[in-house]
Amino acid sequence: MSSPLPNARDSFAAACRRLGPRLMRDLGLSDVQAAGLLGNLGHETGGFRHLQEIAPAVPGSRGGWGLAQWTGPRRVALEAWCRARGLDPADPEAGYGYLCAELRTTEAPALAALRTTTTLAAATETVWRRYERPGVVAPARRLAWARRALAALRDGPAAPAPDRRPGQA
Repeated sequence: MSSPLPNARDSFAAACRRLGPRLMRDLGLSDVQAAGLLGNLGHETGGFRHLQEIAPAVPGSRGGWGLAQWTGPRRVALEAWCRARGLDPADPEAGYGYLCAELRTTEAPALAALRTTTTLAAATETVWRRYERPGVVAPARRLAWARRALAALRDGPAAPAPDRRPGQA
């Protein structure tokens, strides 16, 4: 008998099944490309469990926020985008809307590069190099999250959660 509350792995898979088809439709991505993006976002947010960065890399900063853990000027841009539309930056739909808006405008070169990838490893790497540009890359963990995302999108069994402490990017 299964637990009435989904665990973190089930929650991540459910989020991927919800977001992946939208990313494919709205941004013109394949399932592999969407999974590369979702894997990076999953890594950044602890499987979509943390809206706010737990331990900001820059002492005294507000840290990362939202679906892509936007920081610094990109966080300010997210907040301004939400304000201009009367949206709450904590609303997952606002985060999704901004992700798509950013990838279509200021981050369009990253989206164009992602669309050229054909493997999960290439899609995952393209997202971290061209879009996320993290201070700590952790490529193996990002790829592990991407594999879980692809399994969820293809309705296969999810791999075990990557070894990652909350707040670690």
